[in-house]
Order: sequence, then structure tokens, then C-alpha cells
Amino acid sequence: MPPQQHLPNPLTLTLIVATTPIPPLRTTTTGEKVPCRLGIGQNGTLPWPRIKADMSFFARVTSRAPRAGTTNAIVMGRKTYDSVPRKLRPLGKRINVVVTRDVSGTVKEGVLRELEAKRAAAAAAATAAAANTTTTTTTSGSGGQETDAVVGSGLEEALDMLEKGYAAEGKLGSVFVIGGAEIYAAALRLGRERPVRIVVTEVEKTREEDGPFECDTFFPVDEELVMQKGWRKAGAKEVSEWVGENVEEGWKEEGEVKIQMVGYERLL
Repeated sequence: MPPQQHLPNPLTLTLIVATTPIPPLRTTTTGEKVPCRLGIGQNGTLPWPRIKADMSFFARVTSRAPRAGTTNAIVMGRKTYDSVPRKLRPLGKRINVVVTRDVSGTVKEGVLRELEAKRAAAAAAATAAAANTTTTTTTSGSGGQETDAVVGSGLEEALDMLEKGYAAEGKLGSVFVIGGAEIYAAALRLGRERPVRIVVTEVEKTREEDGPFECDTFFPVDEELVMQKGWRKAGAKEVSEWVGENVEEGWKEEGEVKIQMVGYERLL
């Protein structure tokens, strides 16, 4: 058997995912009940109503670069990219990395066309703002962050593009994997030489008697990661360090739902 190859400076991947427990539940040896499946989608969209707190968290964390002059990357499948409202694509101040099996180049052409349109609109807005201002002082609100988009045929190819491009130039911030299920699964299958973390927003209905959310798409694990060999559960302090803002423990209610954020890290 050939010796295992180790990447010199592997990118740390942080999976950002919202899940909801789907019965039946399994009882552990300690008497704790854990879900056998974790739902993440229904009919191509989220199973729950719009959760403002979670959406704001996602926007802040994925767009906030850890260092000046760097830009975060968000890695997603083509369906996840398409689920973003057209006027917002590609998401601003982030490197949008789209993974697709399309070999015709149609997906890449579409993504790059939307990127050029967004850049043109931003340039026009900047020109209009400059024409209306009475001061010669300008301030960069993005801290050097760019809006970019690249398309790869697989997760490894996409990460290789980031490593040879933005990372090699010292311009890459954090790397977030944002779905869908196949991309999450691909990230979890990566070799142990590549660090992987997961930041989970757990979502449940406020009223237990209302039953679980209906889901047809699931996170690619059979039970909570804390029960799986090779993973450890991270405390709120650690998760806060991962995402760059304070994450509090415990459930918070928002309308019909309640959420809490937890983290997991794969042991190398």
C-alpha cells in the first residue's frame, strides 16, 4: 500500500448547514434519543419558514473575511446556486464556487454571464455614487473583498482551483461548503488530511405537538455527528472562533420555530 500523501497547507473546510430531526428516533446506551435522519430540504427549498436570524448569520459569516485583502469562498452544487434569487447571483463579496457535472459548459457560461452582469451593475452604481458625492475622500467598505465565481466538475477540482488561485496569491479567506446534500457528502468523504468542521443550525418547531417538518432531502449522516467515531462536538467558544462572532449556547425562538447552533470537528 502506498504511503498516505499529506497536503502541505490543506484548506480547512467549514460546512454550514441547517438541519431538523426526522423521526424515528434512536435511543443510545445512555438513554438519549437522537434522530436517525437530519432533514435539510423539501421540494427544492427549505422545509421551514424563513428564519431571519439564521439567514443573517449565514450572510455575515460567509461574507466576513478573516483578514484584510482576502475573500471567503462558498462552495455549492449547481442546484444550490440556482436556488439563490437571480438578482443576488453570484453572492457578493464572496468567491462563488459552483460544482456541476455539466460537461457542455452551459452551467459555466451562465454563471460567468451573471458574474459579468453583477460586476457591470456594481461599476455603474459606483460611477453614479462618485458623480453625486461632494467629497474626494473614498472608503472601501469591502476591505478588499471581491465578488467572483468559478465552476468545477467536482469538489476536489474546485478546491484545487482555489488553492492554485486565490490561496497561492494570499487572497483566500475561509472556505465554506453550503450544500446541497451531494456536496456535503463529497466534503465528508475527503481524506483525513484535509480539516473539516461543521456548523449546524438545528431547527425544530416551537410546539412539539405540531410534529416534525416534512423533508425529502437529508444531511448525509445517519445520526448526530457527536455519536460518530472520528468526530468531536465543539463548544460555543470554539464555534465562535470558527465563524468570527459570538455564538451562544441554547435554543432561541423565532415565531413558529426554535434554533440553536452547534459545531463538530473531524479528528485528524
